[in-house]
Amino acid sequence: MKSISALYLAQARQFLRDRTSLFFVVLLPVAFGVFFGVIFSGSSSFQLNIGLANQDRGPAGAAFTEALPEEAFSLTTGTQDELTEQLRKGELHTVLVLPESMSEDLASGRTAQIEVLYDSANPTASGIGLGMVGTLLSEANLSMSGSPRTLEMVPQSVQVVHLRSVDFYLPGMLGVALLWLGVFGTAQPFAAQRETKVYRRLQLTSISKHTILAAEVSWRVTLGILQVGVFLLVGYLAFQVGVVAWLPFIGTVLLGTLVFVSLGYAVAGIGRSAESTMGIAQLINFPMMMLSGSI
Repeated sequence: MKSISALYLAQARQFLRDRTSLFFVVLLPVAFGVFFGVIFSGSSSFQLNIGLANQDRGPAGAAFTEALPEEAFSLTTGTQDELTEQLRKGELHTVLVLPESMSEDLASGRTAQIEVLYDSANPTASGIGLGMVGTLLSEANLSMSGSPRTLEMVPQSVQVVHLRSVDFYLPGMLGVALLWLGVFGTAQPFAAQRETKVYRRLQLTSISKHTILAAEVSWRVTLGILQVGVFLLVGYLAFQVGVVAWLPFIGTVLLGTLVFVSLGYAVAGIGRSAESTMGIAQLINFPMMMLSGSI
């Protein structure tokens, strides 16, 4: 146990003396977290913008316009050309075009074709807009047919905690911090110590490989816990971000730290030098950050 404690303290002193590692492993992820937190700390509510071009001069077009529930979205009226230009600029999500023959078609029992314009380059907002338009037309068909309502939707929110964008991005940056701790904070020092024959000299002592590994992993897990403490402190004081379930959170942090540290040792085992180890670490680092959704 004395050997593990001595190596543990040696690892801590070596890390604290290396200002570059201290910056990249601890301070830079916190700076990224604050950066994203400042940008996304506001409300993440979505406002649906629908345009309406009423070309019908009969009673049907006027009745349809008056029956629209404007509290559910933002409605903009105008000509088809004006609204189409706003749609191209991204100011509107969908545009409804009521045809000139709408009142005449409905009066004669024919189906009125209502054109719906949307931007396929923005599939998320367009999908929401098309869904809302479909609901509006279904309500209009039901009202005009005179059919009685047999089913009615009663929405009830069950979300206990209102989530903001910062509540998503800050934990993501904590994951990046643990990733950097494992990949860069483990692989690079290990490769450097291997090149300087530190581990070969340790083999001449009575210290076993298991003792060395236990001390190094223990220090890096401690460093991961310190990172979590810094993130929790900054998140709570700056953005009021807290932890809802502590037990899964602590388990995820410990498991994630061990997995990333193991990944760092694997990268150091593949690389033949400190330079090649950092190159391999970069190949792993960027895809994991991007594909995980952290950045």
